[in-house]
Amino acid sequence: MGTETELKLSLAAEDIPRLVQHPLLATAPRRLKLHNTYFDTAELALTQKKVAVRERRVLRKTLLTVKTAHRSEGGISHRSEWEAPTTPGSFDFSTLIDDAAMAESLSQIAPQLVPIFTTDFSRRFWTLDFRRAKIEVALDLGTVRVQRDDLTREQPICELELELKEGNPTTLFALARLLSRQVRLHPADDSKAARGYALFLDQKKTPKKADTLSIEEGDTTVAVFLKIARSCVTQLQANESGILSPQDEEYVHQARVALRRLRTALRLFNEALPAGFADRWSNAWRDVAQELGNARNWDVFCSEQLPLLDQDLGDHPDLLALRTFAASKRLAAHEAAKACMTSKAYSLNLISFCEALMNLKDSEEPIRAYATKALKRRHKRFITGAKLAHTLNAEQRHEVRIDLKKLRYTLDFFESLYPKKRVQAFARSLASTQELLGHMNDLVTAEMLMAEREPKVADAPIAWAKGRMSAYLDMLPAALKPVIQADTPWVK
Repeated sequence: MGTETELKLSLAAEDIPRLVQHPLLATAPRRLKLHNTYFDTAELALTQKKVAVRERRVLRKTLLTVKTAHRSEGGISHRSEWEAPTTPGSFDFSTLIDDAAMAESLSQIAPQLVPIFTTDFSRRFWTLDFRRAKIEVALDLGTVRVQRDDLTREQPICELELELKEGNPTTLFALARLLSRQVRLHPADDSKAARGYALFLDQKKTPKKADTLSIEEGDTTVAVFLKIARSCVTQLQANESGILSPQDEEYVHQARVALRRLRTALRLFNEALPAGFADRWSNAWRDVAQELGNARNWDVFCSEQLPLLDQDLGDHPDLLALRTFAASKRLAAHEAAKACMTSKAYSLNLISFCEALMNLKDSEEPIRAYATKALKRRHKRFITGAKLAHTLNAEQRHEVRIDLKKLRYTLDFFESLYPKKRVQAFARSLASTQELLGHMNDLVTAEMLMAEREPKVADAPIAWAKGRMSAYLDMLPAALKPVIQADTPWVK
């Protein structure tokens, strides 16, 4: 058995001529035409086991390959892999696989295997000696194809694979950074097999929420930060496609949540990270967060505030003009977010950040004491503001809301360290308060967005927002009371 360690990067087909002009790829590449057939049972038993079985035809040779599900470490995937020459259709797993239990399991279903999809692509590849590592650089251009129910579905393949043959995995990111000076290369976690199965099942992507984190008492602070940061990056990348081809505003929302959680974690673990690390990377993600935030603000205004305005103002002429203005600004905000996330700078930032994560050195400090100290600090700051919230101006109330969100994110990060029932009870007390503060912030944001109109106007929608805010202010003391009085899960 071998372990495949690789970094997969997508690129635009029109950028290939520029990429191959990079000095590191100056030598003539080797070239192959690869035809691959992926097999599974009719019930897709292999994909349920997270195993891929492939026959690859290379010239006159056929290779049988078995790969297990990959685990991702900061964007680099690691897979167990077995490969050897075969006779097409023989599926001799007993001699291929050195794991007896796995070989037996696959041998039992071998008679049921049928073709599921194919990948056909041309490969140009170079072997580089780079920073005391040996790396295979493979440029693949072709097609994933599924033929099912008399229909043919296809997706293009255009990707660069950096596979580590010897050396430190972090060199894959370093090489990706250098190659990115020539063209935009974007980390892509989906394997060709994953894409083929998605095409076979005609799966549509859906917005991805944050994963629930599992943290153990014995984990160190840096190890926990890495879990959180990588989870945030995974969530961010999983929502990219929905932003680039907008189908659902929830993609923007979840990508923004990912960056908010990430920037919260950077500040939260500042003391445990190298000097300047948190500030550097929080600033590096700021522009993307701002573009997503602007798009999200217009989404909320158009999908939540305008319907409420419709109920109260109906066909008021001020509202008719506002609808046209808001639709235009929303479209522009989404285009700006899309431009940001398709930029070379965004992709390079993602590569560089994942590299920085892999280069972090572990600590010896256990997480429990650090987590409790952080939660107490976040809680104290929020409660101080909450007790004065009814006397604060809009900007100060916004800070209270931000403190509450940071407290909620921090609790989400560390909840597995504390009694489940106490965490759930405390989270419920936060939820209702967070909802009201969120509505109040939406109104403040709505006023700011409406104030962008030229010439400046003080019309019926502005008056509506001010009146609604007055009602929320009356509700605020009662909404804050439960969270101020709630027992915290980190105190016995």
